[in-house]
Amino acid sequence: MSSVLLRHSGKRHPRRGGLRFHLFGPLQALVDDEPLPLGPPKQQALLATLLLRLGMSTGSEQLIHALWGTEPPAYAKNLVQKYVSGLRSAFAAVETPGRVPELLWSAGGYRLETGDAWVDLHEYEFLASAGTTLALTGSLHQSAQHLDEARVLVTGPLAEGLDAPILERERVYRDERFLADMELRAEVELDLGRHRNAIPYLYFVLHKHPLQERFIWLLMLALFRSNRGAEALTVYNDYRQRLVTELGTDPGQALQELHRAVLGQDPELMIIRTLPVPGTSEPRRPQDPEPPMLPGDMSTVTA
Repeated sequence: MSSVLLRHSGKRHPRRGGLRFHLFGPLQALVDDEPLPLGPPKQQALLATLLLRLGMSTGSEQLIHALWGTEPPAYAKNLVQKYVSGLRSAFAAVETPGRVPELLWSAGGYRLETGDAWVDLHEYEFLASAGTTLALTGSLHQSAQHLDEARVLVTGPLAEGLDAPILERERVYRDERFLADMELRAEVELDLGRHRNAIPYLYFVLHKHPLQERFIWLLMLALFRSNRGAEALTVYNDYRQRLVTELGTDPGQALQELHRAVLGQDPELMIIRTLPVPGTSEPRRPQDPEPPMLPGDMSTVTA
């Protein structure tokens, strides 16, 4: 079974009312905001796996490997059948307008159809994919809106607390996907000329991933453009010291070049692009920046 499952279902569902599945953070199923009992942890892990494989048939052996890896219990197949029965009973108890989820069996295995239920991970994929497309086609304001809506859905690790090999692998992908989307979000702010708005996003990510050099590069650029050049140099020095101490190496060439440019107050730093410009090789010049934020005014910062 692939270690990276759901990408983009192409479907969206209402956010409020009805049945909602939350895969970010602890797995939850809410019916009009009331929790639906989902059974023991392995049964929940089975549901999470099937939600990741929306509309796809998955054989019993695949599910056993997904839930227990290479050392399943001797009665694993019976347990899978028991968990499937438990999930079907849970879905049958749902009283809400519209189509409720169905756990179907075919020659290819078990297949989950979510009906009219809303799934936070599916919504994230829709928003993040749309935000990426909008950014690459030059619709930066719309891209920022979509990426922000995606970001607030990520309330914790995927199916937090559930133990299953397939979920462990998928969490690695989700973490990297979130980093990529946050990188794009900061780049969008920089190319919109909203340099100070990019700074919270970058500090937010670097708090958890302090050795991500691309984020250090973007943070230094955002600080320099926000008239905080001294802070940009401090960020570089702290990062370099950490690399030397922990890894015995120096920053990469791109970051060293940016450091020299900041030291030299290079005016090109105000116009270099962070995203490709659709249909041209010309550098993107930041748009007119928004009015300065007053102290305590974070209304335009959503990180």
